[in-house]
Amino acid sequence: MLPKLFYFICYTLWILTSKCFVSCKIRPKTYEKYYIEVMDHISEQVGWDFMQYLEVDYGSSTEISSNIKNIICKESNVAVSKKFDAIIHFLNYMYAEVIKTFNDHISTIANRCQEYYDLNQGDNLLSCTVLLQSAVENSKTMFEQLYNVMNYLSNIDFKLLAKWKKTFSVPIVDEIYTFVEYATLKSQQNTQIFVNPNDPNTKNVACEVILDVKTFIEGKGFKTYQKIKKKNSLVYNYNPICLLEDNLKNYKALQNKNIELSQYLCEWLKIYYNEISKYLYKNLGFEEVLELKEESYFTPPVHMYKNNTQKQRIRLINEITKESGWKSLKPINIVFNDQVISVERILRHPTDKLNFHCKKQHILRVIKCIYTEILFKYCDYVIFLLDFCETELLNPYDALYINFVRQVFDAVHKTINIFDIMYKTLVSLNILLGEYLHDNCYSNIKCLCNSITKLLEEINSGNYSLDDLDSKCDQTKQKIPKLYTRTYVKNISKFLKYNKTTNRSLFNTHEKQFPVQNLVLNIDIPETISTNNFSSACNELIVFSKKFINVYYEEVGLNKLN
Repeated sequence: MLPKLFYFICYTLWILTSKCFVSCKIRPKTYEKYYIEVMDHISEQVGWDFMQYLEVDYGSSTEISSNIKNIICKESNVAVSKKFDAIIHFLNYMYAEVIKTFNDHISTIANRCQEYYDLNQGDNLLSCTVLLQSAVENSKTMFEQLYNVMNYLSNIDFKLLAKWKKTFSVPIVDEIYTFVEYATLKSQQNTQIFVNPNDPNTKNVACEVILDVKTFIEGKGFKTYQKIKKKNSLVYNYNPICLLEDNLKNYKALQNKNIELSQYLCEWLKIYYNEISKYLYKNLGFEEVLELKEESYFTPPVHMYKNNTQKQRIRLINEITKESGWKSLKPINIVFNDQVISVERILRHPTDKLNFHCKKQHILRVIKCIYTEILFKYCDYVIFLLDFCETELLNPYDALYINFVRQVFDAVHKTINIFDIMYKTLVSLNILLGEYLHDNCYSNIKCLCNSITKLLEEINSGNYSLDDLDSKCDQTKQKIPKLYTRTYVKNISKFLKYNKTTNRSLFNTHEKQFPVQNLVLNIDIPETISTNNFSSACNELIVFSKKFINVYYEEVGLNKLN
């Protein structure tokens, strides 16, 4: 038995009940106090007067058709968590209207440019395309502000504000970011079209800009709006303004049309972007909340640690998440408070005092979910190998059977160091970040560590030692001792299957928290197996173990914790 493994196994029960598994969390009252102050500030802003007739339908007998301003005001007896609920529903709706207005107007300008291209009107084509490019670029600041609000709201831990809350409002964070990303891309491209209109290359560049914009609006832009529209069923009593149809009517009604349509719409969009920034960001009070300064009244609650400060832990998290391995994890999604959160979103911004509370939980959950998935897959793979040994193809009294079993045990003993690494890393992460107490008690880190410990204890119990098996594989002995080998196979198979069955709650909750796995590295059961490729299948376990240490430990910087 490896001394290192022995150390961790012997002290497991002590560690599981010791200070290593305390939750370094903000007190709920402290957390609530901060958000009450934020809500009081927001509710007093003049921007809400502009939307005072907007109503939110909670779908309950006690709070139906509630006026948004009445809900969030200081005098309201509505809980702060429900106030933020209402704001999220409201802003999801209003920001979706902004997206629709943007899509409709940009699409119209792009179509106008396309007409000039089709009619071979060089001067009009170039001026229209320049306007189109600018109209997209100029939206960047507005969309960034809307995104910052959504991102802030997504980092509110409603479970901490309302312990018994079962459903959670989901801000349209990634949907808004789609437009931030595109406007940023167009700004970075900074396509220059100010050249000879008769030059074919100039026309080609203009055509590329038009097609690029149309592809985005008709593709991602349209799909994003449709996706949001399906969710927005709780807000009503609002008549959309800034419709394209109204602008087209106004343009047609102009007495002296000395302005071209695309120019007219672009100038209108400039004003619109500024108004949205004013009415749906600054005048709602988010500027003071998000753009923190030293003298700021709004100070997010600080996590208290014994050994070092929150600031030091933020620095360490940022250091770890800068490691190259995190890029390969970007497609992975986790679920937190009903939000499907990708690693890409987690890495989108560095950890700071505004997002630390949720960001640390996201990182912990990502690692916990990956390690849980690997644990289940590993056990399934070993069971598969052992089940093959028990098929009718092999006689338990033959040397081939014993040889195959020996290969399985050999592979297991050579690979269980990954669980030693998992265990140490989870404990270290827990000490650094503090586990999330609102997780299901059967799915938290202690439960996962306990499962890992049981697996290590079983494998290192001596019942499956290679020396013991070798002695029973002595060909000079009778067939009866060989039965020990089959007993070992049945025992470890039974243990692995039982361990997974008894952890059904861990398995079920894991599936909910880890809906789209997309693991970079996995250990998949082969479609076919035979006596010819059995050795290769066993070796796959050893190869996977080495890759695991590289991909899910060293490349993501978790080795810095141990």
